[in-house]
Amino acid sequence: MDLIRPYLGKTHANARGDHEKDNIETNIKSSSMSRIIVKFLVEKGYEAASVIANNKYREDDPSWNITLPPEISLRYLAVRSGVASFGWSGNVGIKGYGTVIILGGTITNAKLEPTDPIPESESFCDECKICTKVCAFQMFSLDEKVEVTLGGHTFSYSKRINKLRCVLTCGGFNGLHKSGKFSTFSPGRYDYPENPMEVTRALTAAMAGQRKRPLIKDSSKGYIPASFSGGKGASSLPTEETKNDVVQLSCGNCQIICWGDPKETAKNYKILVNSGCVIQREDGTLEVFPPDKAKEEFEKMPLKRQRWYRKDYKNRIRRKSGSTSMMP
Repeated sequence: MDLIRPYLGKTHANARGDHEKDNIETNIKSSSMSRIIVKFLVEKGYEAASVIANNKYREDDPSWNITLPPEISLRYLAVRSGVASFGWSGNVGIKGYGTVIILGGTITNAKLEPTDPIPESESFCDECKICTKVCAFQMFSLDEKVEVTLGGHTFSYSKRINKLRCVLTCGGFNGLHKSGKFSTFSPGRYDYPENPMEVTRALTAAMAGQRKRPLIKDSSKGYIPASFSGGKGASSLPTEETKNDVVQLSCGNCQIICWGDPKETAKNYKILVNSGCVIQREDGTLEVFPPDKAKEEFEKMPLKRQRWYRKDYKNRIRRKSGSTSMMP
């Protein structure tokens, strides 16, 4: 947790790399623990298999790389078995830690005694909904919930307005928050999409633009952030030759903002909204500026480079629909 606040606040050049490497190592540790449990169970004569903690999806659905269905939902297993409970965002957490946890799992045919879910009165979540405010493109509903019934128990969390909003933001295509006051570690500066058509148009434009951007690099150590490698396994380090096949992840705010303590979560939020906005230089490094200064630096770029980070998709929609009005 010590590495999260520097990441949220963009306080130094290594903040992103330090947090990301720690996150990856924790995922690897979780998967390793699962394999140890598998070995133990197999030695006892049971069948068992480990579940990779992250970045492993079912590819039987043609749209799997958009919906990202896990092999098995560790979140659902966690809430039903009493390991964790849902927060408003749908991330799961526990008291004293909030949602800053990594899950792991093991599947076995051993007859284990089932445990009950965490009582609602013991939930870490007080529905402050700060998790919804830190998503740059507002994927989570403020009011609507979805329900899921698992083993006779019904659970709920916020409705996803449009999962492509998360793809745009967490996938690194866009970083600028709807308010314009802060960004993720993505240098993308797309206008907030108001409806599903604009979301699709924004993603199409952003995917084309991102392919032309240099790889994001740590401005101090030259660290290249690990990336989602097309769903073919764990995270990997991209190169200039393979960058078009990977997505440089750049958010995760909805999970790491919540520490299960209202005061600490509010402090995290304050750090984030005052963290400034990133601008990418030609060598791939990122620089952080206050919002107005970041806008000024962005507008100094040649128009060709600006289009790698922001494209006028809204006016294209209006022109195609026959409208003569212009966006501000």
